[in-house]
Amino acid sequence: MQRRRFVAWGATLSLAGHPARAAQPVAAPATAAAAGQRRLLVLLLRGAMDGLTAIPPIGDPALRLIRGNLVPARLLPGTPFFAVHPALPTFASLLAQGQALAVHATGFGYRGRSHFEGQDIMQTGVAKAYTSASGWLGRAMERANLGNGVAISIPMPLILRGDARSETQFPNWMPTPSDAAYALVRDLWRTDPDLHPLGQRWVEGRQKADAMLPVSGNFEQRKSPAGLAREAALRMLPSDGPMVGLIDFDGFDTHASQGAAEGTHATKLKMVDDAIKAFRETLGARWADALVLTVTEFGRTAAENGTTGTDHGWGSCILAAGGLVQPAGVVADWPGLDKAQLFEGRDLAVTVDAAAVYAQALQTIFGLTPDQIQAGVLAHRPHALTSRLFVA
Repeated sequence: MQRRRFVAWGATLSLAGHPARAAQPVAAPATAAAAGQRRLLVLLLRGAMDGLTAIPPIGDPALRLIRGNLVPARLLPGTPFFAVHPALPTFASLLAQGQALAVHATGFGYRGRSHFEGQDIMQTGVAKAYTSASGWLGRAMERANLGNGVAISIPMPLILRGDARSETQFPNWMPTPSDAAYALVRDLWRTDPDLHPLGQRWVEGRQKADAMLPVSGNFEQRKSPAGLAREAALRMLPSDGPMVGLIDFDGFDTHASQGAAEGTHATKLKMVDDAIKAFRETLGARWADALVLTVTEFGRTAAENGTTGTDHGWGSCILAAGGLVQPAGVVADWPGLDKAQLFEGRDLAVTVDAAAVYAQALQTIFGLTPDQIQAGVLAHRPHALTSRLFVA
């Protein structure tokens, strides 16, 4: 099969970047909606999400030959060449509505297949592992001059590090201090120029959390992927709310018994789909100015192994959804699944630079220019994408 180019149009929670408290961005965004009102939810999929399972290339005759136990009998419609896994009904529906796209055969330049190195690279955006203490989202917020970021996580996720003004919080089931106790700490720190702003933010954060409790439900509901996405949307709804949310998933490392329509990987994909659905429903009209993106360290082997699982590979796919998606369908420079077309005879080859996809998202959300992103935020191949994926 010759390479075919397709442009088919058809955990834990972290939050960061309060636009109302920020100075003016360095570069003026293209539209007024981008000036602090656009929202980005990143789904960090640890363990290497299998792109060939999520968005199977049914038009490639080698697919069912090399993974006969891993392709569901009934798939959801996507494009003539690519289908959608049945655990992703919300994504498939958004695809049909023109509000979702998948970028396939994509990944970072890293080929070492180590989770530790791969996850460091996917969060830092730096090609060499363990050489950066900041992440590409954090650096983007710093470059856009966002202030007072808050991460609802312990510790601060690497991908969001980079803005020295950010802080961390974490909701749990333990009893919280009273409003009076928070106010007392704020008053005790009132005369300290460094501690007073922190005390004020604690009080404001407590008030926002109290306001959301009747909607968010109990702790067990809130910590589910859908609950975390709902919590993220509730906090991101106000005009001065966080611009960026991150939900950290793990468990995609399916070396054995991966499953087809059901199984470990399908369960994880359903969690992703549930998160997208809850985020969309809770945002309401604000979904028009929102973008959801998946990030994973690498893909999985093209062929199933002897235990009906897959091992560490290279190419995967990126799922994107929201009103800021410009085309709909699947974007790919498809390399093929015949053994001679696979990287090292085993992996889906990477033909689209993942960093280029995320760079476009940073332009859309923060109004940064391509030059600003290349210079210290997220280096990528400038001509890796010939089409615009997200609203300018």
